[in-house]
Amino acid sequence: MQIKYKRDIISDLIKGYLRVVTKIKYYHPLIGLGFVCIIIIVGAISASFARSQILEVETIQACVIPSSTRLDNSLRAKISDCLGFEKSEKPSCCSGYYKPVHIKTIADPDEIEVTANNSSLYLSGKSQLKGNVKIRRTNMVVSTKTASIYRDPQTKKITKIELEGGVNYVAPDVFMYASNATLYPEKKSGKLNDVIYRYKTNRALAFLPAWGRARLLQRFANEDYLLNKATYTTCAPKDKSWQIKADEIKINTVKSTGIAKNAYLEIRDIPIFYTPYLSFPTTQERKSGFLMPIYGYTNVSGFDVGFPYYFNIAPNFDLTFMPHVYSFRGVMLGGNARFLTEKSTGTFGLTMLPKDAAFNSFLIKNRDNFPVLQDVSSNRWSVMLNETSHFTDNLTFNINFRQLSDDYYFQDFSTNLAVASANQILREGDLTYNTKHWTFFGMMQSYQTLHAINQAEVSNIYERFPQLSAKGSYYDLPMKGVFQILGQFDNFHWTGLDEISPQGPRYHVNPTLSFPQVRPWGYINPEIQLVENYYDLNSRTSKAEGSVYMTSNYNRTIPRYSIDSGLTFYRHVNSFGDHLKQTFEPRVYYLNIPYRNQSFYPAFDSAYMIFNTDQLFRDNRFSGYDRIGDANQLAYAGTLRWISPETGLEIANFRLGQIRYFSERKVQLCYNQDGSCVDSPLFLGYVSPLATYSPIASKLTYALTSVWSASADYVWDPYTKATNNGNFNILYQPTPTRILSFGFNYMVSGNILDTPGDPFIENTPLNQATFSYAWPFTENWSSLGAYSYNISENYAMMGLFGLQYDSCCWAARLIGGRQFKSLNVDSQRPEYNNSIYVQILLKGLGSVTNTDPASTIKTYLPSYPNIFSQ
Repeated sequence: MQIKYKRDIISDLIKGYLRVVTKIKYYHPLIGLGFVCIIIIVGAISASFARSQILEVETIQACVIPSSTRLDNSLRAKISDCLGFEKSEKPSCCSGYYKPVHIKTIADPDEIEVTANNSSLYLSGKSQLKGNVKIRRTNMVVSTKTASIYRDPQTKKITKIELEGGVNYVAPDVFMYASNATLYPEKKSGKLNDVIYRYKTNRALAFLPAWGRARLLQRFANEDYLLNKATYTTCAPKDKSWQIKADEIKINTVKSTGIAKNAYLEIRDIPIFYTPYLSFPTTQERKSGFLMPIYGYTNVSGFDVGFPYYFNIAPNFDLTFMPHVYSFRGVMLGGNARFLTEKSTGTFGLTMLPKDAAFNSFLIKNRDNFPVLQDVSSNRWSVMLNETSHFTDNLTFNINFRQLSDDYYFQDFSTNLAVASANQILREGDLTYNTKHWTFFGMMQSYQTLHAINQAEVSNIYERFPQLSAKGSYYDLPMKGVFQILGQFDNFHWTGLDEISPQGPRYHVNPTLSFPQVRPWGYINPEIQLVENYYDLNSRTSKAEGSVYMTSNYNRTIPRYSIDSGLTFYRHVNSFGDHLKQTFEPRVYYLNIPYRNQSFYPAFDSAYMIFNTDQLFRDNRFSGYDRIGDANQLAYAGTLRWISPETGLEIANFRLGQIRYFSERKVQLCYNQDGSCVDSPLFLGYVSPLATYSPIASKLTYALTSVWSASADYVWDPYTKATNNGNFNILYQPTPTRILSFGFNYMVSGNILDTPGDPFIENTPLNQATFSYAWPFTENWSSLGAYSYNISENYAMMGLFGLQYDSCCWAARLIGGRQFKSLNVDSQRPEYNNSIYVQILLKGLGSVTNTDPASTIKTYLPSYPNIFSQ
């Protein structure tokens, strides 16, 4: 190791002048004048240099603050100045910033550069430096009043440097003042006493570096820091919002963690929480430790306190353990694990609550009147697995599985109000293999149907064990022909064993041949298909002894003919206050399908679809493959588009269309073993088969500006002379955190009222309005919410309101909501699940989980940036 000392610039200037004078052989008056000038310059430089030295020394000494000094407002102001905190001229979240510190680096890691006003240097023993001492090494600078340098008597290397009279320590991400310090250059370590510091944390939500005080601070060779009798906060020095005060705080630079022992959390200098051990992250990297707790209350579970703990097990695997304490129910244990491999990614979740006290009371109260509850356990649990695997570029596997312990789990425990009333839980796994012309697909699918006694009866859904399909496509046939073929096998299994339950395999084959002719101005596409279904069904009439099992086989082959055509016209217009390209795209689609009675076999996956512009040009008015609707019809529509020629973005789009029927539609959705039945006009999506014209469907999308957008669908039925369905949505979003959204939905027969205990189901028009928003009304305060109201029945479906405070170093949220559960059997008044939750986020100290009710907001405002789940 070498040490480099810089000489005094003033003595160098005088010595250089005298050397020049001694070489002049005769005296000249200019020599005297020159010497006078030198003296004046030297005096000025000396005075300026002395002033800067005095100023720097005084600044350091002024920032030496004993750690025992009480931290009041005046001391906070002094620390703010010492740490270089500047007040912003413009309003900002933190009201200021820390001045950047620039360090002159030294390339040689073994070189130490020392400057001082006076020095007594020796090759062994103790050397003394006085006056404006600066010690530099690589990217570290230490400034002090006096320094003593000690050398090893054998190796002559510097072993210790003692600094007195106030110390300023500057390194990357670290800035400190101390009363005195001791450095050990060989060990690349040191210790400082009575320290104030700032430390850059690089946390995602921490806008400012952390700062604090310590009686003793030790720096180790691995750049870790150990602070005794210390404080830590990411608030500005004058901000008393929160700080950690601990006997010991260790900053692990490599692991990017901080560990506080015997620590108190102080809010506005008042201790409110003690913990013997606290771990927190110092960067954005994941680390194990407690996340911020969740506090809440619901009318069905009582007080709810969650204490999540995050395990960073490996770079590609982590686990969040989430215990909940419910005052009405007990303790729920659970969590979720995430994994990521070279070929797979997924999440696994598990929760368990043994002997739920509130649920056990519910079972005891209702078992006599509802025998279905006799075998239901009070042990509550749920399990979930989502995974996607790409084994090769051609082979993909997906699984989406969830199982609940009982029919009431979502009612009692879901914090997402948008799914609390879900009653069909999908479980499926699929495998896909792709080649140049073929796609092979296999799937296992089932649903867990929730039959709660306080809700309307829900029909079970068929299971597919399994579904196998192969789809081939060939696009290089003569005359630009395209040949496609789909073959699919579904083995349907019925889960409701107490009912007549036809089940069994269905074989579906659908070859298609088309000849699309496409030009820049339009296209025409004649197409012929053959649809064949084969069923091998079995069923039984009852579960009782002597029930009759029946088998039946059906085969159906139906041709399908269609011609699709369209034109494109365009022109340039001045619309919406701008010069735009306008296109007009008329389209005509003829479809002919002969009638075949299909009511002999069940509709496993077929249903009516809500009529809108998307249904105009479909080749089947039913979903799925069990019903192939007969047709002799002509669909026609026109689309207007307004497009920006500069960006290519679509400003507005309007479509209007209808279908002309040339014959009545005879195929029914209903099922009867003898093949004779008639659909109810109350079926959702039903359109009269006697109508000569379909409903008139229209759709409008309009981006008014970069912050305003709107969309609307409206369908008028000339046969009933009434509106069939419609919706309207408008969105205003000038910034990511300023969102206003309003929607209205109308659907004929869409309000289905099925009262528990009442055998009659009432279908009436649905009128429903939805409003959601997120809006800051000051720099720190904001509000968010969502509301859905059933206008037809005059009650709210759900409501959510939150008030949020977000500052420089902490945030808090109070959020409450209610979700429609059911109508009271006696009074027919709506009953709700009500909840309220509180969350507090100390930025730079920890994060929170995303299981709070704000996940409901994510459903209604998907673009809203939720700081509580970052």
